[in-house]
Amino acid sequence: MKKLRVLFIGNSHTYYNDMPYVFKELAEAGQKIEVEVCMQAHPGVTYAWHLKQESEMRFAFIHGNYDYVVMQQAAHSPCPTPEETLSDGSKIIERAKQFGIKPVVVIPWAERKFPEHQLIMYNTYTKLSSENEVLASPVGYVFERVTNERPDIDLYWFDGEHCSAYGSYVNAICAYAVIFNASPVGLPCNSISSVGGKKEDMEYITSEMDTLRKATDGFKPSEMDKKENAEQMAKLSSLYKEYFPTTWNADTLKVALDEEKCAVLQKWAWEAVQNL
Repeated sequence: MKKLRVLFIGNSHTYYNDMPYVFKELAEAGQKIEVEVCMQAHPGVTYAWHLKQESEMRFAFIHGNYDYVVMQQAAHSPCPTPEETLSDGSKIIERAKQFGIKPVVVIPWAERKFPEHQLIMYNTYTKLSSENEVLASPVGYVFERVTNERPDIDLYWFDGEHCSAYGSYVNAICAYAVIFNASPVGLPCNSISSVGGKKEDMEYITSEMDTLRKATDGFKPSEMDKKENAEQMAKLSSLYKEYFPTTWNADTLKVALDEEKCAVLQKWAWEAVQNL
């Protein structure tokens, strides 16, 4: 049986809901091949971080025998400028190509509260993929269409930034459609939910975070302010871990998605790939 090896490089938008594993299961079901996925993803990191940190990516590119690398940039505020993304992304692409690895650039989705950012993402990531002649995964296009036409399919997690189980499914089926140049229509309707918690707890933490941001905007905080802010951030971080624990029980990870909703997502993902 043919074996495909795919490396996912990114941040929390990559590792939320174990998205690379969702891709693996869909690829094996749809293509009847063995798929091995690996991941280098850390909270909030950028293309530039991966380039500077270097050792992980270098080892994987030289010794990993990967067929594809799926690249996810940090794209929510604060995020790198388009110029930084184009420069750093091109460097990763060049290094991947050096070892015969095909890069796939993920076109991200805008934060729920900042839909106007989506156009900037389209322009930046389509330029990155076209100028370097590599594949692009149109995740952001699907997010925008679903938000506008099927808001009952919530692709966002509680924070309005990360993916719900449905959002991670979209990320995975877009990668599937791009890598195999094949429609995801008819694939299994299964995803993963890797983080627990309740929406109302996120509303409280978000409110506290917004208050902290407003308190530090527009002026240079004093040393006392900095100390108090750091203490508040540490408190919020601790609450976040308490309210939203990572699931370690493999038996409870998998989620069966609604088949009608999945059919819509599969169809629109394939249309987005064809329209790029």
